[in-house]
Amino acid sequence: MNLRNLVNITGIFSYVLARIGCLALFLMMGLTVVDVFKRHVFNTPILGSFEITRYLIVILIFAFIGHAQAQKAHVNVDIFVNAFPKKAQALIDLFNYTVSLILMILITWKGFEKALESMATGDKPMNLPVPEFPFVFFLAFGCGIMCIELVRDVLRIVFKKLREESSL
Repeated sequence: MNLRNLVNITGIFSYVLARIGCLALFLMMGLTVVDVFKRHVFNTPILGSFEITRYLIVILIFAFIGHAQAQKAHVNVDIFVNAFPKKAQALIDLFNYTVSLILMILITWKGFEKALESMATGDKPMNLPVPEFPFVFFLAFGCGIMCIELVRDVLRIVFKKLREESSL
């Protein structure tokens, strides 16, 4: 499998994960509306709604993180960077992507460790009989997709610079 196929597969994964994130957002909004309604009208809140919302937030955030990187939709403060020459902008992007990649690799690694530990110990929230480890695995998987997107961006900058230097 070459790098281009990996990038294409990652793009498909990030798109599918983004749709899962949309579903998580919809479910979270619906749960909150029903919980507030039941709490105020019938005085019976949904048991475990806080934990369910917490899990849905994990799915929401880490489902979109790779897709947002692929679309360059993350927050970017470039008011000063746009005034720099193109080479300096590329170096700043390369630095940012590299630091982000290192941090995401660490989060992915520790996320998988935590998920395995949670699976071994059988961690569950107090109000729900739902194990915690699938959601921690999802966190690590979403960060792994982000890592691949960041590697793609780093390689794109490096190879673009190499092509420009070889054409001189």
